[in-house]
Amino acid sequence: MLNKIVVLVFLNCLLVVPTTVEAREYVASLSEVSDCLRKAQPGDRIIVRPGTYSDNTLKWQGAGTEAKPITIEAQQPGTVILSGKTSMQVAGEHLVISGFYFKGVAPTRRGVVDFAIGDRYANHCRLTDCVMDDCNTPRRDVVSSYIVLSGRYNRVDHCTLTGKCTLGVTLLVNLNGEACLENYHQIDHNYFGPRDVYGSNGAETMRIGTSQQSYLSSRTIVEDNLFERCNGEVEVISVKSSDNTIRRNTLLECEGVVALRHGRRNVVEQNCFIGNNRRNTGGVRIVDADHRVVGNTFYQLAGQRFFSALGVMYGVPNSLPNRYVTVRDVTISGNIFFDCKSIDMETGKDAERTEAPQNVVFADNIVSSNAKDKPKLPSDKAMRKGRGASWHASEPAAEPHYQQQTIVCPESADIVAFVKSAPAGSTVLLQGSEYVLTEAIVVDKPLTIRSADTTVLRFAGSHSDNMMTIANGGRLDISGIVFDGVLTPGKRLAHAGIATASDMYRTYRLKVKDCIFRNFNESGHAAIRGGKATFADSVVISHCAFYDISGNGIDYSAERDDKGRYNADDIIIDDCRFQRFLGIPVNIYRGGSDESTAGPYVCISGCTFADCCNRQRGSVMRLIGPQLMTVSRCSFLNSGRGGASIRLDEAIWEDITIHDCTFENSGRIMTSTNRVKTYNNTTK
Repeated sequence: MLNKIVVLVFLNCLLVVPTTVEAREYVASLSEVSDCLRKAQPGDRIIVRPGTYSDNTLKWQGAGTEAKPITIEAQQPGTVILSGKTSMQVAGEHLVISGFYFKGVAPTRRGVVDFAIGDRYANHCRLTDCVMDDCNTPRRDVVSSYIVLSGRYNRVDHCTLTGKCTLGVTLLVNLNGEACLENYHQIDHNYFGPRDVYGSNGAETMRIGTSQQSYLSSRTIVEDNLFERCNGEVEVISVKSSDNTIRRNTLLECEGVVALRHGRRNVVEQNCFIGNNRRNTGGVRIVDADHRVVGNTFYQLAGQRFFSALGVMYGVPNSLPNRYVTVRDVTISGNIFFDCKSIDMETGKDAERTEAPQNVVFADNIVSSNAKDKPKLPSDKAMRKGRGASWHASEPAAEPHYQQQTIVCPESADIVAFVKSAPAGSTVLLQGSEYVLTEAIVVDKPLTIRSADTTVLRFAGSHSDNMMTIANGGRLDISGIVFDGVLTPGKRLAHAGIATASDMYRTYRLKVKDCIFRNFNESGHAAIRGGKATFADSVVISHCAFYDISGNGIDYSAERDDKGRYNADDIIIDDCRFQRFLGIPVNIYRGGSDESTAGPYVCISGCTFADCCNRQRGSVMRLIGPQLMTVSRCSFLNSGRGGASIRLDEAIWEDITIHDCTFENSGRIMTSTNRVKTYNNTTK
């Protein structure tokens, strides 16, 4: 009997002895990670060898625990570089992905990193200390994101996300399905770097939900991030769901706002909006009910209307989900508004949006431009400290410094090859009196091109092309050139003198001075043209002559889907002459009623138009949708007689001025509202 008792005691002791399994460490290439995950247990580490890995479709799934996550990390942060056509999908529980560099990735899915594999979601997973830079599709109008957050309780932190140029949200919180609601995602201590103005809706830096998910609870927390010059569209952070918290973030010189666009019970607190009086810098815009905007600092914000430091929207009666639900029961308190251009409690009031905000408490706020009330802002160093990847600078990339040099292109040279080989930032001096092109001169870098005297470019290709094409990376400053589109017998005509490539995602700049454009004699052709899905930061055309043209002159009208898209942000046309046109000398188009962007900005001054566009319903200037425009000191002679000298189709919020212009035997100014400001104009 005693022996049996001893044996039982011994067996019981065996049952309570803790079993410990040491965490394992795998060292692998990127392609071997999936195999390692199949064997990995909670607490294991998968260390990825340094290298550049191109064209990868990664599907990583594993199951760690809260105490012992499975970690997938670069051997040295930043040394594992992902490039090419690459996507990463993550699913499972308690995975930590750290230290990867997504550099120049061309997304093959909706997101570069997607927290889902099909209908299998990630939960309690983390992406940290990673960088995504210049991860864009070849065309800027193809939708993609850097990160798509699905599932629940995931975290994105200490990452650097910059260089987004194409359509789509940089970081998207996906609420499709029950498994993604009440998600409690945490997005913190990241650096969202500069994003150029896109020129359309759909270019938010962050979006949480959609209009159809307005009243679903997300409970996403966005805190302690730095957003710098995130200018894609008016909504830097677009909240389209309920019960989210946006706190302690800094928005530095962002041309846009935190938009409580759809949903209820969202909180915006203790954020710092620093505009430094840059154009269109804004704060918070409010739609719908039960929100709290408290304890924020709004500093030198220059935006108005949808870009205001504070915009409280008028609502649409009985609104559809994707319009504007009336603002109700909102608290705005304890905020500081210093030297801000606009606090607008009637944002968007028009014939459709007629319901005033109801029960809005605006209390204990400081509104001042007095230096005595100036708030203390964090230093630049403090704003950046701890934001973004530890191994990557959380600041905009410096403009490249180019060695200034002038290289001479002789008349005997192949000008296409010569320009292709010219160093970026250089000045190409054309020595020849005439160059005959069989294909386009492609400008895919910053270049200055000018003539030593007077240089004529002609086209004589077997296939139609532009004379000069601005491609991805191109910035062109050109002067003293004659673009002659006259037909060479047996050859094809040039589509345009200067135009954009069909596939490009970067913004460009164009400056044209003292040039002549003549003999573009097909109706579909143009002297200067911005193509569909291209976008110029600025176009400046001065002291140029355009004559004997059957097509259009300056044509930035390629976006015709009426969704508010346009092709150039700033367009300046100064002291130019237009004569003998069948087409439209100046054609700029931004259709639709979308209010997500603030451009284009157009200034046309000191130009003359003679014998231009006298067709029925024709127009000399066709200016549809510029948001801020001035036409001044222009002369119209025998032009636009069958239609209009200036044709507008303006919305009520557009700011348009036409002054000191002369109309002699020419068409009228055609407007759609009574808000166009006209003065000192003369009709003969």
